[in-house]
Amino acid sequence: MGLFDKLTGSRSVTLTPKSAMVAAAITVIASDGVIDEQELFDLQKIVRGDRAAVETAIKFIQGTQIPETIEKVAGVLDEQQRLTTMAILLDLAMADGILAGNEQKVLKMYMEQFGIPEQSLQPIIDVIALKNNFSVFS
Repeated sequence: MGLFDKLTGSRSVTLTPKSAMVAAAITVIASDGVIDEQELFDLQKIVRGDRAAVETAIKFIQGTQIPETIEKVAGVLDEQQRLTTMAILLDLAMADGILAGNEQKVLKMYMEQFGIPEQSLQPIIDVIALKNNFSVFS
């Protein structure tokens, strides 16, 4: 523990794969500057009551720049966890039917850091777009 850690807080937060996924989710839903009620509800569904994962993720991302967060998250997740996290992030970002510019930027940064090619994500995007297309019921 450093001399000033008591004043500034310790940055030694250890991410688990689940808290890393939660940190990624928070960076995406907060990327447009607002976390709305539906996004919080969607986040709750993802964490399935694991408050510790949420608290760890929040502690980790406080004061951390998005590129650093993305790099650390990628370092914690294995290949399957990265693909699953990308699917979750895409679903969160596309839930309201609008993919904001900042959301796109953050998603692209995760995709690149995770080493996932666009063609691997296309089927996931197609299913999410279909799932969220409520205009067919109008």
